[in-house]
Amino acid sequence: MKLRKLFVFALLAALAAPGFADRPKVESDGYDVMLDMILRPVGIAATLIGAGIFVGTSPLTGLASIPAPHDAFEKLGNTIICKPFKWTFMRPSGDYRYDEDCTHKVLPVVYQPAPPAVEQPKTGAAEPPVQYTDDTNKKIDALFKKEMTK
Repeated sequence: MKLRKLFVFALLAALAAPGFADRPKVESDGYDVMLDMILRPVGIAATLIGAGIFVGTSPLTGLASIPAPHDAFEKLGNTIICKPFKWTFMRPSGDYRYDEDCTHKVLPVVYQPAPPAVEQPKTGAAEPPVQYTDDTNKKIDALFKKEMTK
C-alpha cells in the first residue's frame, strides 16, 4: 500500500513538473500599466492596418512568392499581422521586448500516390461468384456450435 501511494505521488509530481517550467515573470509597476493603456490600442491599430496592407499588397506578394522558397505570404503575414497581434494580446504587461514568431515549421510530405478507389478489373477468365446454399449454412452453424461448446 505504501508503495502504491509512493508511486501515485511520484506520478503526480512528474505530471505537475512541466507547470513549473514557465518563462520568468516580468514585474510591472503602475507606470507599465499606464503605458500599456496607450500602447495596446496602438497595437490593435497596427494589426488592423497591417491586415489592410497585407490584402492590398497580396498581388505583389504573389509575384514575390514565385521564385523559391515560396514563403513570401508567410513572411509578410508574420511581420505585419501576427507579430503586432501577439504583441498586443499575448504580451505580459511591462514586457516591451516581446517578439514571438508566428511561423510554423511544417515538414514536407513525401508524395505517395493514393491507392485506386475502385479495384481494377482482372484480365483473363472471370471466376463465377461462390454460391452458398442452405446446406452450407447448416454446416457452418454446426461447426460453430461444436467449437463454442469446447
